[in-house]
Amino acid sequence: MRKSNEFLGLDGFVWWTGVVEDRDDPLQLGRCKVRCMGWHDENIDKLPTNDLPWAQPLQPITSAALAGVGTSATGLLEGSWVVGFFMDGKQAQFPVIMGSLAGISGDGEVMGTGFRDPEGLYPTPDFKGKPDTPTLARGEEISSNESPAYQNKISGRLLGVKTAKGADVGSIYSPSIPESGEWSEPEPRGNKLGLGSSEYPLNHVRKTEAGHIFEVDDSVGAERIHTYHSSGTFEEIQPDGTKVTKVVGENYEIIAKGQNVEITGGCNITVNGDTRILTKGDYIHEVTGNYHLSCTDFVQSVGSYAQKVEGDKVTDIGGLCGIASESVNVVTKGNIDIESGKDVNFTTGDDFDIFSIGDVSAFSGNKIDLMASGDIKAAALGGTLNLGSKGKLTVQSKDEIKIEGEETIYLLGPEEKTIEMGRSPALGTDLIREGELELTGGAKIVNEDQTPPFPAGNWKNSDNSD
Repeated sequence: MRKSNEFLGLDGFVWWTGVVEDRDDPLQLGRCKVRCMGWHDENIDKLPTNDLPWAQPLQPITSAALAGVGTSATGLLEGSWVVGFFMDGKQAQFPVIMGSLAGISGDGEVMGTGFRDPEGLYPTPDFKGKPDTPTLARGEEISSNESPAYQNKISGRLLGVKTAKGADVGSIYSPSIPESGEWSEPEPRGNKLGLGSSEYPLNHVRKTEAGHIFEVDDSVGAERIHTYHSSGTFEEIQPDGTKVTKVVGENYEIIAKGQNVEITGGCNITVNGDTRILTKGDYIHEVTGNYHLSCTDFVQSVGSYAQKVEGDKVTDIGGLCGIASESVNVVTKGNIDIESGKDVNFTTGDDFDIFSIGDVSAFSGNKIDLMASGDIKAAALGGTLNLGSKGKLTVQSKDEIKIEGEETIYLLGPEEKTIEMGRSPALGTDLIREGELELTGGAKIVNEDQTPPFPAGNWKNSDNSD
């Protein structure tokens, strides 16, 4: 180890100021090659940058600077003015950087000489003749040359974003339908101009080479915290506490455990694309007000489906309504009304049963067809069973048709009209095929002249009825 009587603390404290000319430290300790005023020649031919000693940056006590713990000792640029001291005193071989010095760059710098950025990148053209203090810290506007993306933060605000509207179901729903609204991205920096609200020296700004910006603004009436990425993505907390987050790329949020969110007020979500939600568990959605769902097609696949409607339920279907099920049960404490402007068809591959403790009525302005491969049963337990039609009422079966009653059974037709009973008509004719009509019990065939009003055929009255 070289002995010396020149070391810090023994014989004075040797200060220096200089300019960083190289920061590419092979040891990655944050060291810089600094040309010191009065100690190093300005002529780079006499003293090239490579021959300058490496200067160690001094870190604050908030950085441990040990074993990867602490803050990286980086941030200086080629062309930065710095101040420091020599650890070895007047021998001037172990410089230490204590801090950087801002200034105002002039236009008379000559390339090829020392005390400046050897590559000529700094200072940038926008800062010629201006303070080195970040533009936003001075309360001024960032030019498009300095940061095109930041300019777009102001000019590219999102305006007039449409919100969802309620489903319009016409006259079957009386409450008012919520109309679509809109919202816009708040003004940057909390004012209409998006600039100039900050005041020097109250806005504390850090700006990096790539254009990333970190602001803690203490300006009166413009208190903000702002984090900005050079791509245009940013997060800003504005003076009134409004928080604006804008992501110009894709956004990912991963939460390893639970998440709880409470919103006091409205919530608008507008997605200009598809939305998928996968819940690997129960999905519970409670709405204390009205629930509106409006879509083009509604496709639903569930295991079991249970629904309870406390009030009325009205369904207006503009096209076909189809129900495919192994069984359908409809239970009501009141009436069941089926109204159709055209035909009503019930088709079953097995029995078709209608039972009622009261009356059963079926009316149609056209025709009613009941067809089954098996039995068709209609019973009114204690009431009346009415089948009526303004057109034809046809009951057909490939087997027996039975009409039974404990009291009188009436087949009534209007005056001067005929009630026909017999086998079905031959195809393409109005003739009644010969068959057998059997009247049992106390059945009567009655006409004004007491003659059967039926075409020729075989008739029976098996119980000596009149």
